[in-house]
Amino acid sequence: MSSAFAAAPGGKGKGPVTGTRERILEACERTIARSGLRGFRMQDVAREAGVSIGLLSYHFGDREGLLQAALDHVNASTVHRAAGVPETRTPGERLTALLCSEFGDDPQIRAGSTAWNELRAAAVFEPAQSAALARSTADWQRTARELIAETAPGLEADRLSLILTSLVEGLSGRWLTGQITAEEAQSAIRTTLVGLGLDD
Repeated sequence: MSSAFAAAPGGKGKGPVTGTRERILEACERTIARSGLRGFRMQDVAREAGVSIGLLSYHFGDREGLLQAALDHVNASTVHRAAGVPETRTPGERLTALLCSEFGDDPQIRAGSTAWNELRAAAVFEPAQSAALARSTADWQRTARELIAETAPGLEADRLSLILTSLVEGLSGRWLTGQITAEEAQSAIRTTLVGLGLDD
């Protein structure tokens, strides 16, 4: 398995959290997806997860800690899904799986994507969210960059990782608003990778 699928803790390379933390983070994503950040309350997350509000404070500290952990969880879940895709032996296949795993029929994928987009929109106005988003985005982009460098060492991995992760973010917005299907988003990613010579 590529080191890109076992990156540093806190980013897309981190494996999925288990147990109570996992349940809380998935509940946080669903809560944001349902109500947005404007109506976001930690009590709602606790209720959705079936835990006490004190347990949220124990695991995440405050609201900002929970939101940062939710961003990291979306990232980690993406890498975990990509690593589970069969027939992903080459770096190019793993890159395709990583980018395409942002889309799918699983309601939790949609909740995670909605939460990510909501937090990204909030970051325009909230400095705390901006810093959290920048860190999580950098982790995700680093994972993509490592796979690009393995797939095609002669290409500019830094520039291409920025382009590809930005493409996924744009497609995500269109997918979530019903303008395209998950399959169309994945097809656009595959077509782009072929055009860039990253399909190995």
